[in-house]
Amino acid sequence: MSRPLLCMTFVLAMTAAAVCLATVSPLQAETLRIGGTGSATVLMERLGAAFEAKETDTTVEVIPGLGSSGGIAAVRDDVLDLAVSARALKPAEEGLTAVVAVRTPYGLVSSNLKPGNIVKTDVAAFYAEPTATWPDGTPVRVILRPKSESDTALLGEMFPQMTAAIDKVRTRIDVPIAATDQNNLDMAATINGSLVGTSLTQMVTENYQSRLWFVTIDGAEPTLENLESGDYPYFKPYRFVFADQSTPLVQRFMDFIASSDGESLLREAGSLPAAR
Repeated sequence: MSRPLLCMTFVLAMTAAAVCLATVSPLQAETLRIGGTGSATVLMERLGAAFEAKETDTTVEVIPGLGSSGGIAAVRDDVLDLAVSARALKPAEEGLTAVVAVRTPYGLVSSNLKPGNIVKTDVAAFYAEPTATWPDGTPVRVILRPKSESDTALLGEMFPQMTAAIDKVRTRIDVPIAATDQNNLDMAATINGSLVGTSLTQMVTENYQSRLWFVTIDGAEPTLENLESGDYPYFKPYRFVFADQSTPLVQRFMDFIASSDGESLLREAGSLPAAR
């Protein structure tokens, strides 16, 4: 074979190999798309980054601002692989599976430095009373969430008469409504004497612990230790929602969450695996 022909053969072979690699690599790479409730956004970003480091041929995209319902709808439409929902599936949301994967303590926070303690049977009246004050005399400024928001239902389930109390507060024109989880804490941090419900995970991952303080309930703080021991029984569940025929990638991510590395990351972010 002549030298020019040999060179041409080599160039063609290398070109073919490059085309083959360019064709195979995208097929080998996988993308996991996650979205859902706003309070878990930073948590999912942290878990996604750790999962990417473990599975170097995988990319995790966390889509913010969807909310539980938006995330669930996106999974049904095959736009997301996994939704993180703060509520259970509705009967109409067929073809999906929801698994409680993570728990985080849930409680009441205020911009007041020393909000004190309250017994659970007094929470509803404290919310509903327009003249309620903090221990230092500062007026309580309640911030509500929309009726359809999962945290509204969660508060109603936690404390006696709370649903009726929230409905009563909703009739007052002086009470602001926070549209998103991020709005909720931003408003709470800027309003003197604020009172809102939130999760420990959002407080930790979004760095609000030096701007907002938890109310103790029946003498217990919303810590992971108190949640595990049962001394603090109030928590927010994060459900992983995926298609009934889940992909191996979704299952690997869930297995990672349940691993010792996943649990360490959850604990750092103020959460626990659901089984703990």
